[in-house]
Amino acid sequence: MLKYNKIILSFLSFLFILQVPYSLGIYITHEANIEKSLSHIQTRLALDLPRLSLPDQTLNNVGDIESVKNYMTKFNSQLTQMGFNAKINTIKNISIAAQDENLVERTLLAPSEPIVIKVALSNLPIYEYFSLIPLLLAMLFVYLSLDHIVVWQNRGQAILVTEEEKQDPILIINLKDKVMINSETHLSIPLANKPLCFYVALTEFCTTNKEITLNQNKDLPPELTELANKYFLRLIELGHTVRKRPNFSNSLEKTLSEIRAALDEVFTDTPDIKSIYYPPKAHGEGSRSKLHHYGLASIQKQHIEIIGK
Repeated sequence: MLKYNKIILSFLSFLFILQVPYSLGIYITHEANIEKSLSHIQTRLALDLPRLSLPDQTLNNVGDIESVKNYMTKFNSQLTQMGFNAKINTIKNISIAAQDENLVERTLLAPSEPIVIKVALSNLPIYEYFSLIPLLLAMLFVYLSLDHIVVWQNRGQAILVTEEEKQDPILIINLKDKVMINSETHLSIPLANKPLCFYVALTEFCTTNKEITLNQNKDLPPELTELANKYFLRLIELGHTVRKRPNFSNSLEKTLSEIRAALDEVFTDTPDIKSIYYPPKAHGEGSRSKLHHYGLASIQKQHIEIIGK
């Protein structure tokens, strides 16, 4: 629907851009025609006045009103043929038509007395200001620019989707290549078999077992061990190792250290989100270390993507 709105908007914009100059041109031409008409009428009457039988009180001459009216009728016919938008209406109180509101008075100098004339100006009908030409040109321009409108539409949608769906980087673990990848920077860091399998298992375990505390002084939960073994078997299927399954409970601190070191590199440019993926380090010695929990408390399923699973 938005696409058609943009097409309609483009069409109306083109039509406005084309129609306004056209209408303005018609208006200017009409005004110029009026001025030219008035000039022509005054010049022609000034030349014809001596031959017109007009009333003249100073000479007690009543004139020939009918001949003056005939003159004005013929004169107006000539004005129409010449394309002028004005007609003579009155010469010295002799009129050939009802008084029009759109009359212009002019005064001609004569030997005996000034002669007042009235000229009726033609109003241009409103439809004269419009034409099919701007309409057809607007349709043509919209047709020619349709591809650009579609691109504009798609670009607007892409920007909208990008703004709405933009997310923080996530961690991608590729079992086929044995690497961890930052989805934003595409930085790829390799990881050995044991820490890789244990970490994938840890992320999956922690997304569904938030309430279980993982402490290095306790045995691994059976579910976590089972997941780690499952991913190690997957590495064997992918041809990365032929060794037997390791004991993931042994050297757990070393395994976690290797994982942390890899995560430090993966999230070098985005440290603000590393805490989601980073197994917390133990702080303190003795009894305080018994409270340590290396589980991923904040991780969710949408935070991680496993390739080759």
